[in-house]
Amino acid sequence: MSIRRALAADAETVGRIHVESWNVAYRGIMPDDVIAKTDLAYRTRFWAERIADREWPVFVIEEHGACVAFCQMIPSRDADDDPGRVGHITSLHVLPQLRGHGYGRALMDHVLAEFGRRDFTAVTLWVLEENRNARRFYEKYGFHLDGGTRRYPRTNVPEVRYRIGLNRVLKDRLGKDTRA
Repeated sequence: MSIRRALAADAETVGRIHVESWNVAYRGIMPDDVIAKTDLAYRTRFWAERIADREWPVFVIEEHGACVAFCQMIPSRDADDDPGRVGHITSLHVLPQLRGHGYGRALMDHVLAEFGRRDFTAVTLWVLEENRNARRFYEKYGFHLDGGTRRYPRTNVPEVRYRIGLNRVLKDRLGKDTRA
């Protein structure tokens, strides 16, 4: 397993992972018409734009020469956070058949360490309230609910916000000294 920054050539694969993950994880949570509209061409264009951003990377895990998971990091866009101190994970997706094999944890370790190198103090992410599997994963990792709620765009599906402090996680989990 290797983790690297996504390249332009990875956009279609990242889009495919996103679509496959959505179809499994969000079925029964998101309205069926929203799931049905999650198409590969759109997701490929969507991820090509984000992969092209040189400042805020999309990372992929490659296994036996194929991308199997990805994660994007950006500064927080939430009004109650300081984007210079609080990072945000927009997406973390693993091919459905490979969930539970440590890819999500490896990506999370990598992305949180990268936020730490950039002097962020905390990281947030939004999760569909009913997505129990994702919530268990984030809680087991050390994220906690911070009281933030919203509705997923163009739907009435509730989301909850999770947060993790980087000083503790970098020192305790990743063995990094947070003093530079």
